[in-house]
Amino acid sequence: MELTLQNNDSGIFIKNYEHPKIYIKNEVYMSNIIIINNEVIKWTDGIDLSKVTINDFDNIIKHEPEIILLGTGQILTIPMQETIEAVNQQGIGLDYMITESACKTFNLLVSEKRKVAAMLIL
Repeated sequence: MELTLQNNDSGIFIKNYEHPKIYIKNEVYMSNIIIINNEVIKWTDGIDLSKVTINDFDNIIKHEPEIILLGTGQILTIPMQETIEAVNQQGIGLDYMITESACKTFNLLVSEKRKVAAMLIL
């Protein structure tokens, strides 16, 4: 599904998401990624989102985003309540949703110039 045709100078925009690919700028990503501070970083493949802990968010939390979007792939997976609460206690929102929705939400928040990070499972 093509998400945007426009360039945006406020940060990275996800141009397109077609499971299992994400298109950002002129790159195609076919493995899990993290987007933070206009940078795309490869993220662990095969991660069990139902068992992620606050430690799995350390690299992102240190950048102090307003919100972290967790794209859980094609099926919604809910992180442990303790993990959600631990991220929230850092003053950071954590929203989890299927990856397609996370991509759309990421673009919306970037267009509003919000400080957002995304952890996307493909």
